[in-house]
Amino acid sequence: MFSFCKKQLISGMALAVSVLLNGCSNDVDVYQPVSSPQVVNSVATKVVWSRSVGSGVGNYFTRLSPVVDEVKVYAASRNGDVYAMNKDDGSREWHLDLDDEDENDDRRSTRLSGGLVLQYGVLYVASENGYLYAIDAEEGTLKWKANVGQEVLATPAVGYDKVFVLTISGQMFAFNSDTGEKVWANGNDGNMISLRGDSNPVAIADKVVIYGTANGKINIVSQETGVLIHQLNVNVSSGATRIARLNDVNSTPLSIMNEVYSVAFNGNLQGFLIPEFSSMWKRQYSSCLDLASDSTDIALTDVSSHIYAIIRVDGTQRWANTQLTYRNVTAPTYFKRHVVVGDYEGFIYFLDDATGEIKSMRELDSSGMYTAAVTDDNYLYFQSRDGTLYAVDIDDENKED
Repeated sequence: MFSFCKKQLISGMALAVSVLLNGCSNDVDVYQPVSSPQVVNSVATKVVWSRSVGSGVGNYFTRLSPVVDEVKVYAASRNGDVYAMNKDDGSREWHLDLDDEDENDDRRSTRLSGGLVLQYGVLYVASENGYLYAIDAEEGTLKWKANVGQEVLATPAVGYDKVFVLTISGQMFAFNSDTGEKVWANGNDGNMISLRGDSNPVAIADKVVIYGTANGKINIVSQETGVLIHQLNVNVSSGATRIARLNDVNSTPLSIMNEVYSVAFNGNLQGFLIPEFSSMWKRQYSSCLDLASDSTDIALTDVSSHIYAIIRVDGTQRWANTQLTYRNVTAPTYFKRHVVVGDYEGFIYFLDDATGEIKSMRELDSSGMYTAAVTDDNYLYFQSRDGTLYAVDIDDENKED
């Protein structure tokens, strides 16, 4: 079995998506990305600082993303380097190399893939080698590690006293957050053909953990026991081919108070009320990337690299931007009245959050962007494929005409 998350291989200006299913050969669909748009910047941006955080992720599929707290920003590279830097100037606070751990001696590298997530002063990151690591965020020392025993691509979720890890087989594990001891494990979804990648689980209060599945559902599981409480149907598989019938929920469920939003590949964007488990509305969008939200809207990037803003209360589309078709655009981030995305050539774009118009475009890193920016509301933090972390802001002192 070989699963994938619509792996996009860039060759020149072509973007090929190939699929290998159970040893059978398939035609290759080639998507031609549009040229980068011509934008007259009306909003000025600036790079506040940039720092190397190791060798990056290369062309591998990964969910590695920076995370911030009140003082520091943390980032990691696939080969096991984990860094903490001062948010204001990028100066290094500490560095930990997980490649030095014994379990990685006979592997090509640590193959970090899921994370980072920060909770209660502890950083968590998981690997394709099947390990979960807990790192003291203040000291940069390894608190504990746990052998999950299966490949992990998803970012862990943290509850009150447990850490939840979703493996590539669809199995969920819970570990004691203080000791790393396994508390429980539940079953897998049994879907043999799926996108490469998994939904990041989300812990809600100390009650449940929710995550998307490869068969178009959201599982709602008890944090205490791992028992499946309920399933929400995001999408129903349909289509003439196995590719058309893919309906993975690979995006992280977006939890806002008593609402949950989720989108499926080849499927739907849907809003649910919790704990009623009732659907608020359903609209046809296809994506395997995470959603973003502000006080009124949801933003998403679809499989064609089109960007949308949808009004949360009723699912009405506020705007659509189709200028970046097939440019392998990242998931969006809301920042200072803009929706911000990056693309495979390393451009970043600031879209007006009310209209979708591109207000600013900047070439940041030629190795390309692969993950959504994170923000502390002061700066945006972008991580490039070659392992450079950038702090970016809107430049109010040098406003464009």
